[in-house]
Amino acid sequence: MSNRNWRDPASWAALAGVYAAAQGASAWAGQRVARRGPRDQYREFRQPAFAPPGPVFPVVWTGLNLTTATSAWRLWRTRRVAGPEVPHAQSALAWWALAVLLRSGYVPLEFGARRYWAATLNSALLCAVMARYATVARRADPTAAALATPEIAWTAFATILSAAIATQNS
Repeated sequence: MSNRNWRDPASWAALAGVYAAAQGASAWAGQRVARRGPRDQYREFRQPAFAPPGPVFPVVWTGLNLTTATSAWRLWRTRRVAGPEVPHAQSALAWWALAVLLRSGYVPLEFGARRYWAATLNSALLCAVMARYATVARRADPTAAALATPEIAWTAFATILSAAIATQNS
């Protein structure tokens, strides 16, 4: 298979559009119910002592989105260049897509609906899905798997933080 296939602009535009739509819908849904942004709502929560300040979250998530998107891009490229003989790349991409959906659900649960325990469950599930993604991705591209590690670590921390917030605000 030619290396030109993974450079197809229409495919990249479609992937970027789906990803942006999922993240945009998440942000919109999180603000719709409360009529305020997550940062304002976060300040109102009773928080544990280890809670980072609100401005940390967009910085961290920007970095995580870049590393995990780069990880998925590497797998997508591997799948497109090497073809079906790299089945683990295709399977890992399915796990990544599930992670994007789960990630998109956290903000509406935590901030829009104020369903703290549901948001905590969502965070724990996201951590587990990302761990599975990395395990499967490692078989196709060890670097892609390594790029998922920061999100696994952050979502493990976020699950603990979410549980503490749920405990203090329920």
